[in-house]
Amino acid sequence: MIKTLLIAPYQGLAETAKKVDTPEDIDLDVTIANLEEGVKVAKLAEKQGYELIISRGGTATMIQDEVSIPVVHIDITGYDMLRVFTLIRGIKKGVALVGYANISQGAATICNILEFDVKMITIKSRTEVRGHLEELKQQGFAVVIGDVITVQVAEQVGLRGVLITSGKEAVTDAFEEGIRVYNFFRRVNSQFYYFQETFNSMPFPVILLNKNADVIEKNLMYEQDIQCHEILESPVISKVIKRVLENETNQWTEVEGENTIYELQAFMVSKSEGIAGINIHASVLKSDNRAVRLIGAPVHIPIIGESDEAKRLRNNIQQFAHADELVSIIGESGTGKYTVAQEIHFEKFGQGYPMVVLEGSHLTSGDKIQAKLTAIKHGTVVIKDIESLSAEMQDTIKNLLRNIPNTMQVIVLANESLDQLVDNKALDKELYQKISDHVIHLSPLRERKEDIGVFVDYFLAEFHAENGFETIGMKQDAIEYLLQFEWLGNLSQLKKIIRELSTMTTANYIELFHVKELMNKYKQMSMVNDKKLQLDGTLEEIEQQVIRQVLEEEGNNQSKAAKRLNINRSTLWRKLKQ
Repeated sequence: MIKTLLIAPYQGLAETAKKVDTPEDIDLDVTIANLEEGVKVAKLAEKQGYELIISRGGTATMIQDEVSIPVVHIDITGYDMLRVFTLIRGIKKGVALVGYANISQGAATICNILEFDVKMITIKSRTEVRGHLEELKQQGFAVVIGDVITVQVAEQVGLRGVLITSGKEAVTDAFEEGIRVYNFFRRVNSQFYYFQETFNSMPFPVILLNKNADVIEKNLMYEQDIQCHEILESPVISKVIKRVLENETNQWTEVEGENTIYELQAFMVSKSEGIAGINIHASVLKSDNRAVRLIGAPVHIPIIGESDEAKRLRNNIQQFAHADELVSIIGESGTGKYTVAQEIHFEKFGQGYPMVVLEGSHLTSGDKIQAKLTAIKHGTVVIKDIESLSAEMQDTIKNLLRNIPNTMQVIVLANESLDQLVDNKALDKELYQKISDHVIHLSPLRERKEDIGVFVDYFLAEFHAENGFETIGMKQDAIEYLLQFEWLGNLSQLKKIIRELSTMTTANYIELFHVKELMNKYKQMSMVNDKKLQLDGTLEEIEQQVIRQVLEEEGNNQSKAAKRLNINRSTLWRKLKQ
């Protein structure tokens, strides 16, 4: 058996590889890493005794230069090209392909045959990508097709990137080529060192870093415990490494991750070479209800659609991104308020500065928020679900807005009209005055149904790249069937339905009968829920059922639900928090 590691530059390729029948000669593991990270993974794999590496594109080329074991390239086939062009077939203009000659030459042939209007740009180095994409954006192009690096840079410059994915055929060919290459190289001996074997056998995650806090080695436990990788995003790491190297003593510190608070022990490895090590210990699990989140490098998420609503949104983003005013985005749950906020941030700051997201439904204290914002100085503060703030927290937010650095953008998200919130005494009048001057209203999906087909294609392309789903489109009669529904959950509900359809469908296209089958199931479930109210449990639990059912029937409009239940808005909010 050939111990083989497939290093996929993107999630979908890993999922595709898992679905392919592996030859008996290959003992396969699959991981996800791109470019430099892929090189690091490959180096570690060589030390762990892997005998063959399979990867794709620039990642495969970089790995080949750094390891002594065979590296096989996953090619992009004509079928892969045809699939990606089918995914974007609805886009009539403003499409370009940026890639190496092995991609662009084959794509040009297919475009000529199928009469697709796609601009072809051939590169020789990945350093050329950004310049070409910035020029394409200036020329009015909106969509760029290419490899992983092209898609990543496209997100950074504000273009929609569509990844050319490799299908099962290309992966199968790579397995067969790998067997041939391995048999040729099998006499090459891999070198192992006692220290590396001991390092990898340690029963807890360990990493070694240089004085710049760059990881230069990591053990097997660190590789397997993917969650602990998030500690490298913390600025605490570089500080503790500096203290170890300066004081030549062990240092202990804590780093807060998304779900875990990590306890770290930093120690000296080499003073002369400036290397320190960190033992990683996960200690306290955090609640999922985080009140404050820091988004370090927000990505470009396009505002898609050709409806008047979509066009108005794009214009509003341009307008508010180049102004300094606080912006409020109003819309029902699931209409894409956070996406619009992120796009305003990206248009204003790019990926150079962070977003600080305050979860209104979880905020119970304003401690340390002001200090955090003062330290950050540049970026965007997004206040979500402002209608969920208690009166005390509304006072805290008012004080926050008075003292926030003028270099920061503030965006408020609300599920209901600000005027209506004031009328229902759910929003303080002084806070209302501060956030109501510049408002973007998002229409519910039922009022912009002409965009449903565009969103279907967008979601399917996203799921294909993420999960390797084979579905590449939905038949027009199936899309038209979707138009008859009210979509009370808006885009979030539509995305959930499309994801479920793409999971249950093995064909290339979602047919009308697929959609009818799924929507009928949801309709039947809804009818059962409407007729049946569970009366088992305590009085408080039954009350919660009633409140949540009324809230669902009112489209998650808390003001309407409160009025129907004959309670005030703050009482409803308090009961929901119980």
